[in-house]
Amino acid sequence: MEYKKRIYEIFVIFFMLGLTALSAIKSSGYKADVSGAATPETSAFGAGEEKQLHLIQATTFEDDYKGMAELGLAYTPYLEEADLQKAFQNVLCSCVRFQVKGHYGSGSIYKMTENEIILVTNRHVLQYWDEDSYVTFFNGRVSEGTALGVSEKADVGFVSIPVGKFTYEELLFFRGVRMERENAGENKENDRIAVPKSNTEFFMADMASEWNEPVMKQGKVIEPVIYLEDFQAEMLYGNGDAIPGMSGCGVFDGHGYYLGMLSGGTLQSEVAAVPAQTIYVQYEEIVKNKR
Repeated sequence: MEYKKRIYEIFVIFFMLGLTALSAIKSSGYKADVSGAATPETSAFGAGEEKQLHLIQATTFEDDYKGMAELGLAYTPYLEEADLQKAFQNVLCSCVRFQVKGHYGSGSIYKMTENEIILVTNRHVLQYWDEDSYVTFFNGRVSEGTALGVSEKADVGFVSIPVGKFTYEELLFFRGVRMERENAGENKENDRIAVPKSNTEFFMADMASEWNEPVMKQGKVIEPVIYLEDFQAEMLYGNGDAIPGMSGCGVFDGHGYYLGMLSGGTLQSEVAAVPAQTIYVQYEEIVKNKR
C-alpha cells in the first residue's frame, strides 16, 4: 500500500509539472488548435514552422476522488509544528452537524471510501435518528443518510451516506479525520491509536450555533484515559467549554490529529470525550467486521 501511495504521489507531481509546462508554452506565443497542433504567432523557430505539442490528458474529478479514496489519502492535513488555529482551519472539511428530531448534534467524517462517506457521532445523538434526519457539511451541503449502528459499550454510532449524493468535485473538498498511530509500521494489525499526553492543548469545532460560522473552542487534556462513572466507560477528561449541540464533535490537537469525540460537558468547564482508540475499535466491530 505504501508503494501504491508513492506511485500516486509521483503521478500527481508529474501531472502538475505537465500543467506548468503547458502554461509556459502557451505564454511563449503558441496556441493549440483542437487537433493538438501548435500554431506559431511569434515564433523562434522561423515563420511558418510548426511545433507539435504532446498534451497530458487531465484526469476527471471522479478519477481523482476514487484514486484518493482507494489509496487511503482522503484524510485531513497534518501539521509538523502544532498550531491550533491552522489545525482548526484544516479539519473543518471533516466536521458535520446532525439534525435529529428537532435537535442538533455534531459529528465528523470518520472515513471516505470509493462508494460512501461514513460519519461518526454519539450514540445519544443517533438514538433519535429517523427518515427525516439529515446532515449538514461544512460547506452547507445537506444530505440524508442511513444509520449503520450504535455501540453498546461506548457513546458511539455511525452513519453512511452514498457518494452518489454528491458530485465528485464536491467530494474532493471533504476529508476524513486523521488519527495518530503509536506504531506506523508495516504491520497495521498491531497498530494502536496514540494516546495524547496530559496537558496537551486541544480544540473542538462548534458548528452547533451556526454551521457557516464555526467557532474554535479550546481546552487542555487533564487525563487522557480515565474511567468516568457517569459514562460507565473510559473517557478522555479535560477542561474546556462546550455548548448544547456540540455532542459528537471532534476533539483535535494542534497537529490536526483526532483525539476523540465530545460526549458531555459541565458548567465548570469540564469536558468528557470518547477516546479515538475506542472509536477505532467500535468502527471495526459495528461497521467493518459486519461487511
